[in-house]
Amino acid sequence: MTKDNQELRDALISAAFLLKWSSADLHKKAQDLEATGNQTEADAIREIVNNYEASEANLLSFADEVKAGRITREPVEEPR
Repeated sequence: MTKDNQELRDALISAAFLLKWSSADLHKKAQDLEATGNQTEADAIREIVNNYEASEANLLSFADEVKAGRITREPVEEPR
């Protein structure tokens, strides 16, 4: 794998894990809201968590495609 492709893969994985940790934090917040009777807000946050989890899965899938060579990153030439 080229250096550019490895950097792309690493960036995708990093972004996926940021979403994972954010999802965990938001899930805890939703539980706290539910415990205090704020079901509507808890449900809204859970919807965000579901979206984050889907995005995380997509990013990890893209990272796998980079590793397999189906997605590549080409060097960008600087304009003159």
